[in-house]
Amino acid sequence: MPKSKGRKPKRTTTRSQGRGARAHSGYNPGQLGIPATLIANMVAAAPPDQLVEMLPPFLWLHHSTGIRADLCVSAAISLHHAYDLIGITARPTAVELVIAHQTRGTLTRYGSGGASWDGEQFNAHCVLWLPGSGRWVDATVMQYPEVRASMPLPVIGRMAGSIGGGPASRASLAEGRLAAGTHMTVPREDLILDYTVLTADPDVVTDPLTADPERAALFRFSGINLISNALEWWRRPGIVERARTAPYPRLHALLDAVGQAPVHVDADGNRTFETTPGARTRIDELLPAA
Repeated sequence: MPKSKGRKPKRTTTRSQGRGARAHSGYNPGQLGIPATLIANMVAAAPPDQLVEMLPPFLWLHHSTGIRADLCVSAAISLHHAYDLIGITARPTAVELVIAHQTRGTLTRYGSGGASWDGEQFNAHCVLWLPGSGRWVDATVMQYPEVRASMPLPVIGRMAGSIGGGPASRASLAEGRLAAGTHMTVPREDLILDYTVLTADPDVVTDPLTADPERAALFRFSGINLISNALEWWRRPGIVERARTAPYPRLHALLDAVGQAPVHVDADGNRTFETTPGARTRIDELLPAA
């Protein structure tokens, strides 16, 4: 089975803070990471749909501990592949982010350089839009100092409000797409995070990183390993019962396929399941393509 041609995978990471971020004196994106205890607390108490949709970004953050946090595009592509494996549509979306204080008004604007690339630098911010549930996933929001000082956790939640774009925007939303100009606001402690969609075309965000087949394969392997690790959590007694009530038939099929099979992790972090004695299988090989 292919495992990056036997070589240790290169990190599928790309710096992605926007020109707006660089314009602010002393900007420091900090580091990624989330403790395993926080993941355990989340999966122990989350309702079924949150249990499924929140775990992949939590695990991505945990696996990325210590890496610079300005990796929004890399996060979105890896998580896109992870969600796809369990039948969840997740669209990388270029946005501008305005961070405001609830009483003092606007603090900082990030991503105002537009949805464009300057070499390895993406001149905007990137999130994931999950049209099936209406959730918005910002796995690297803690790269922004104001958010990190308030609550250093990812944004994973349903739209609190959508404005702008008129009838065309509402029609796109009804079809599961976000038109340019659509706004989404998120309260975070004493802050308001106001996201504005810059383009509805995810290829503008992802093509520069995925045009190279080898690099694209590494992102896909990252998604495979994320969901493989997630399955280890979802199949645990006391958790699997809730996971199976979430409305994701492909996840249910994967849980059936892996059962309690032993998991093997090689030196590169690639996970396989021993579903039959002596045979190790990746989860993308267990089911037909979605």
